[in-house]
Amino acid sequence: MGNVLSRNGSLGSVLGKRRADHEDRDNVKRMRAEPTETDAGITAFVNPTLPGFRGIIKYRIEDFIVQEVDLDGHVVRLTSLDANAIDQKEKEIKARIPKMTESEFDDHIAQLFGEDLSKQLRALLNTPNDTETVLTFEFTREQRFAFYDAFDQLHLKKKPLMFAKEGILTVKWPKDETEQGRDPAPNFEALGGEYLQFHVYKSGVENAKAVSWIAQYAGVKEGKIGFAGTKDARAVTVQAMTIQKARVKNLLQAREELNERNIYIGDFNYVPNGLTLGDLKGNRFSIVLRDVSGISEQEIVRSVDSLKENGFINYFGMQRFGTGAIMTHEIGYQILKKEFQEACELILKPRPGERTDFENARIKWQETKDPEQVAKLFPRAAASENAVLRSYTRFPNDHKKAILSLPRRMLSMYLHAYQSYVWNHVVSERIKRFGCDKPLVGDIVLEETGNASKNKSSGRGRGRGRGRGGSAGRRLPTMRKQPKVLTEEDLDSYSIEDVVYPIPGHRTVYPKNEIGDIYRDLLEKDQITFDKSEQYMKDLAGDYRPMLAKADDLEWSLIRYDDPCAPLCYTDLDKITNKDEPTNIPDGKHLALLIEFTLGTSQYATMALREILRYDTSSKAQARHVHNE
Repeated sequence: MGNVLSRNGSLGSVLGKRRADHEDRDNVKRMRAEPTETDAGITAFVNPTLPGFRGIIKYRIEDFIVQEVDLDGHVVRLTSLDANAIDQKEKEIKARIPKMTESEFDDHIAQLFGEDLSKQLRALLNTPNDTETVLTFEFTREQRFAFYDAFDQLHLKKKPLMFAKEGILTVKWPKDETEQGRDPAPNFEALGGEYLQFHVYKSGVENAKAVSWIAQYAGVKEGKIGFAGTKDARAVTVQAMTIQKARVKNLLQAREELNERNIYIGDFNYVPNGLTLGDLKGNRFSIVLRDVSGISEQEIVRSVDSLKENGFINYFGMQRFGTGAIMTHEIGYQILKKEFQEACELILKPRPGERTDFENARIKWQETKDPEQVAKLFPRAAASENAVLRSYTRFPNDHKKAILSLPRRMLSMYLHAYQSYVWNHVVSERIKRFGCDKPLVGDIVLEETGNASKNKSSGRGRGRGRGRGGSAGRRLPTMRKQPKVLTEEDLDSYSIEDVVYPIPGHRTVYPKNEIGDIYRDLLEKDQITFDKSEQYMKDLAGDYRPMLAKADDLEWSLIRYDDPCAPLCYTDLDKITNKDEPTNIPDGKHLALLIEFTLGTSQYATMALREILRYDTSSKAQARHVHNE
């Protein structure tokens, strides 16, 4: 990307130089083969004196474990795969339901629907072998609930099938076991709430795919599944999910299919509120760095102690910027600049190292510019590419409409990536010029204003005022924080850990010092203004992010082992299935570092590791590391 950290640099100038390289497919080879940390503005360290060392991240998927930390500070763990507790609670609740006699039941139905219907229903109930008679009648919503409650209180060993549709209630006896009707809903309030919460353990599975499979095999709508945050695909992750008014038995029926896909569910519980994005405090990480070398054990102790005491630079990690040769913030830059045609071209252009099907589709676009033909070549996973091509098919050469047709999450990803890019670069420059040991006059901290926010949740979810899964979320009203610009008199009252730097947007307050000038110069040279009159920029108000982050509750140990593939981390599933714990081999020929810590939301474990490793944490850079035999 070049030296964008200088006062004279900008993303626009660098992209201008690269644009010529995209003019024909033969020049694709000259593109950057893969993104590096420097390309994302990640260049500085809190403690520049640490030696760094070699250690392989994610050699096995089980070497990287992520467990959600809920809003109460509890680490989410998978502890049980059965639903015995729920079953027992349902039985206890049913046992407490008042019992009706047959005559009381008949009188109750007569009051609801009249004597004639009561007699017809009694005749039907007395002839369970009569599978031909079908009783139908109109009902109101209140009558339907009262009708179901009456059946629950009748305590029948065998109940007829009941169907309610478009104001008509149907009652009949089933012809065989495959014919099913209404399964009476449990008393959700007595169980604890109308949201079924469960813990999801997955290994090497993308978050969206896991949600899709759970919905498919449990027979629920995907949009009804709520969760607090997305998790790494190449990791073992444990998190909570919720489904409104779901039944445990449906999830239990899905387990076999899910297990085959390395997804395990358990710890079922009914709760009053569902989950929406942001309903978490952070994540607990357990990470194994294998084949550690190039450092003494004494230096490892010094490095980990430094991380624990001093923290790390709170960079947006490489996950934010994608793994392809064209990084997400480059596309976001063109969109913010309103260069929609160039943004579409970046989405569709060839790039080295991709799968053959992607490569063939991109080359065909360069050759033909035929959206209908090229769309047949891209796989379904190419969400952005397919959205642009569909739009071009319907609205030729309307580049803005093509960009606005992108899935909302993809459009947001591009725009937020540019904001993150600017933040990374500015903070790197701040540390280069002034270090990171104390606040500067003109720096920004956040202070409480004393006004609670009106909304229970600031959740980013589907629907007005509600999050994913039909839930308004669990976050309580919080005190609004406002930026305060530090004066000379303030410096003794704040530490470097209080300092935040702005994520640029249309409401952003910038530092009133040299760092504020860097923001303004960079955005001016990139020709970026956050125009809230544009619908897609309305949410880009800006935010504030602490410059430093701390790895809380940090623990670590050194492990010796012989087999490069030996399990070195003990997962929740290992505990449930009673697998043996990994053991240390005192004279083992390889050394590993097991490090465990908790981070807040939007903090990257790879950036914490980078502080002690001192080499590029991008996935492709990591993939080049080979375990010594």
